[in-house]
Amino acid sequence: MIKMAQLEHIKKMYYLEGLSVREISRRTGHHRDTIAKYLNSTDSEPPRYKLRKAKPHRVLEPFIPIIDEILKTDLTRHRKQRHTGTRIYERLKSEYDYSGGYSTITDYLRNTRQKTREGFLPLEFDLGQHAEVDWIEAWFHLRGQEKKAYLFVMKLGASGGFFVRAYPFEKQEAFFDGHRRCFEFMGGVPGEIAYDNLKTAVKKVLQGSQREEQERFIAIRTHYLYQANFCRPRRGNEKGGVEKAGQEAVRRFFVPYPDVDSFEELNEYLQQRCVELLAKNPRWEAELRALRPLPAEPFHCVRYVQAKVNTYSMIQFETNRYSVPVRHVGQKVLIRAAVDKIEIIPDDDEIVTHRRIYGRNQEILVLDHYLELLLMKSRALANTRVYRPETLPPVYEEYRRGLAARDPRGNRQFVRILMLNRQYPTEQIEDAIGLALAYNVYNYDGLLNILMQLNTDSPKITSLSKAQIAHIPEVHVMPPDLSKYSALVNMGGDR
Repeated sequence: MIKMAQLEHIKKMYYLEGLSVREISRRTGHHRDTIAKYLNSTDSEPPRYKLRKAKPHRVLEPFIPIIDEILKTDLTRHRKQRHTGTRIYERLKSEYDYSGGYSTITDYLRNTRQKTREGFLPLEFDLGQHAEVDWIEAWFHLRGQEKKAYLFVMKLGASGGFFVRAYPFEKQEAFFDGHRRCFEFMGGVPGEIAYDNLKTAVKKVLQGSQREEQERFIAIRTHYLYQANFCRPRRGNEKGGVEKAGQEAVRRFFVPYPDVDSFEELNEYLQQRCVELLAKNPRWEAELRALRPLPAEPFHCVRYVQAKVNTYSMIQFETNRYSVPVRHVGQKVLIRAAVDKIEIIPDDDEIVTHRRIYGRNQEILVLDHYLELLLMKSRALANTRVYRPETLPPVYEEYRRGLAARDPRGNRQFVRILMLNRQYPTEQIEDAIGLALAYNVYNYDGLLNILMQLNTDSPKITSLSKAQIAHIPEVHVMPPDLSKYSALVNMGGDR
């Protein structure tokens, strides 16, 4: 096939110089039939080479069904775990005795994959109509240590503005909290939100666009009244806008690493950066005005899990353990997990609240939960993990040692003193213990008496000194003469 400049030269030699086809062939090196074909063509463009029939793959042909089956199976595999041309070549050689070349396989793959390449349409959304949600990972410094954050990203379709919030995990309660924080930041709710088939929202992928959704996810949709759309499996490009927004957030907000002391501080920083970035978006304010209004009450961003209280009066949530009052040992309880705390609800509906642990294999033990048991097993007080002197004012441990040294049942009295924290503020008990140490009072009743005096409004009774009573005359009282009573008794005896 010749180029356009060559065609021009051939036509000039033939029409302007009057050279024959044979002479033109001799000068240019092209075959006479080729020159004649171009001269007889009425098209201003040179003829293109067209392959009317695919070239036969004589060596590859017996292996084409195998390759097609591999490509078909790859459609159900993760994108990063599909066969490359090199891997197909290696498998054909080792498993099927393929004797052809590598380029033969790549030529076939190139033509085959071009036929199945997917096309995309440019999309446009009305203001307030559409949003997309995704998670993306980013690294930062938490108190000087490198830490991974999971970023909840929501992007509005019309304006392209996005909101970012960081969490220590991608669990369902964080997923819900991200929605709530974003809606409150924007002051409204979009009409529809597009998602991946993430497990926090989808229980099971059904045929086509049908999904069996998680109950709590249905609850948040019902609360905020928006429509949820899910991408086809392994088709993250259907919400490519939010993926690009997440990458932009990492590039803008996490390069270099932000150095913070807590996730709360990190999220304050991210919100400030979002506000600064959105202030430059000309359509952001218009889209906010088009959002649906927020409901009167916010959604409770929690996840419910059942657990059983073990013999150590603890429940296990994920890999961590939290204490509950000992009277619930052996009972089943309901755990209400939020991002920053967990609430344990026994049968009597008395809620036990703990801060949430983000690490693994840790525990939170509350001394008050074990006091009734310590009252019966007070000898174990000094050796149990439940009692940690460093968590109490120093005078507590000083007083406990004094009690134990003076009384074999001193630890039991000390447990009763610890129970006083349920009625009195710790500061008052600390003051009472300080006074007891000063007065050398080492028993529960004495300490309780001091504590009650500290809490009464009546005047304190103090003893009078001798100087204060010196002017008062002394009164001498004569003792009774009991001999008269003896005479009466004897008189009665004579009768």
